[in-house]
Amino acid sequence: MGAGLHELPLVFFTVLAQTVVGCFIALSLVLAKPDGQAVENRLHYAMTILWGLMAFGFIASTTHLGSPERAFNALNRVGASDLSNEIFTGSTLFALGGAYWALATAVFLQKDSVKLPLVSALASLIAPISSKLPKGWATLGRIVVAISGVIFIGAMAKLYLIPTVPTWNSIFTPLSFGLTALLAGSALTVALLQLAKVETGQKMFANLTALFAVVALVITFFHYQHLAQTKNAIFNALDLVPNYATYTALRFGLIVAGLGLLFASLKKLTVALSGLGFVLIVAGELIARTLFYGTHMTVGLKALGG
Repeated sequence: MGAGLHELPLVFFTVLAQTVVGCFIALSLVLAKPDGQAVENRLHYAMTILWGLMAFGFIASTTHLGSPERAFNALNRVGASDLSNEIFTGSTLFALGGAYWALATAVFLQKDSVKLPLVSALASLIAPISSKLPKGWATLGRIVVAISGVIFIGAMAKLYLIPTVPTWNSIFTPLSFGLTALLAGSALTVALLQLAKVETGQKMFANLTALFAVVALVITFFHYQHLAQTKNAIFNALDLVPNYATYTALRFGLIVAGLGLLFASLKKLTVALSGLGFVLIVAGELIARTLFYGTHMTVGLKALGG
């Protein structure tokens, strides 16, 4: 696992970004059911955490590049470079999501008299725009942001489908990225619903989290078999992470503990329990992503199976 620790900025970026996408889509489904303006307002307040996590992920990713300027330079080859495409689609998601959140919250931030220097100033600027938008704009906005999130995860997965890196160039890469969005995103949804005091969907997303955990366990089993058979002229893929099975067991131990806290929070309606459950599940996904980077290897001088 130590081999993947040097990629920690990318570990945090990919896991957190995928979590945000999954949670935003889940909250959009909850918002699609009319439940009153007060409920919508509380959910949009809770969404602030999503864009905070996204910002943290992007900051982490720039440390991997060395400086923010290099991220801008990478945009020079959008359409021709998978890295440029990932940065572009991620930036587009962040911009669209942030714009949606700002438009959705500006009016009630003013009405609630939120006294934060920058926030109140921005709300006073955006509120007139938001009030003039046609009815139903928010639904369309959420759909656009959700689609941009799915495209972002697709671009992120494609970046790692490198023919000369057999440990990454398989169906397991997009599957693992998508499952992180579903698993961690569903867990975060439960926590944010409790934070917003919205009962609708809590049990459903807790059950979905458990379902996605089972799917992740099955996929991980087959992925392990794939890695055991992957080799180049020098070594087998699992030689790169000698304790792969141990760390995987730790990952699912954290996920099971997190699930226990999520379901306990449904009975006690305590956001502290669901929040801690989410943290444990994300910790499990961070371990999985560190293992992913730790198994990086190239085909080498000899073709696989040769």
